[in-house]
Amino acid sequence: MKDFERNFAAVIPMIPRNAVEASRLFLAPVLADAACVVDATAGNGHDSLFLCKQTKPECRVWAFDIQAAAAAACGKLLAQHGFADKVRLIQADHALLREVIREPVDAAIFNLGYLPGHDHAVTTRVESLAPALDSLRDLLAPGGRIALVAYPGHSPGRLEMEFLEEYLPRWSQQVFTISRLSFINQKNYPAVLYSIGKTGRKQHENTSPDQSKGNRGATGDPNPG
Repeated sequence: MKDFERNFAAVIPMIPRNAVEASRLFLAPVLADAACVVDATAGNGHDSLFLCKQTKPECRVWAFDIQAAAAAACGKLLAQHGFADKVRLIQADHALLREVIREPVDAAIFNLGYLPGHDHAVTTRVESLAPALDSLRDLLAPGGRIALVAYPGHSPGRLEMEFLEEYLPRWSQQVFTISRLSFINQKNYPAVLYSIGKTGRKQHENTSPDQSKGNRGATGDPNPG
């Protein structure tokens, strides 16, 4: 078993139990060869650590968080695991992502909401999420992926989901494949995963030729209706 496969198996089961695990499962196939990845909501550092473990030593990992407490917690966790020098930790709003990153991005993750263990009134906001996603739409490399975990259990989270439900369908079907995953048998407003994939990477060895072409309508039109 390759080191990547062994590391990944230790991080997450192959049947995800929640949206966070599903987000990592979605990103995993593009991480082994990634050159640049982004944790847009560093928080306590767990997604940044996952990205570090699943990418090559030379891969650039960018981590953003507007809160000093989050930047400190993330930096401490990464240092404990020997990744302090691999991550560019930016204490700033991810709305500024375009001003910081000037290279193609292979993968990005958002774990929206508030910082666990801290003030629940301080949360991610649509006003920042929109420009961050606008930037990543332009920066995402062919075959790249974006995972967004949203939380409908609090008011700001519901606003973010409403925004995503209205905003993401406007992305080009010819360029992006976007889906929504919800855990419908879980209680207490379970988190929802929005998965974005950009076309252009070589066909995966486990994908049949018919699957790689995508489904077409009865007329053969790639955008029926």
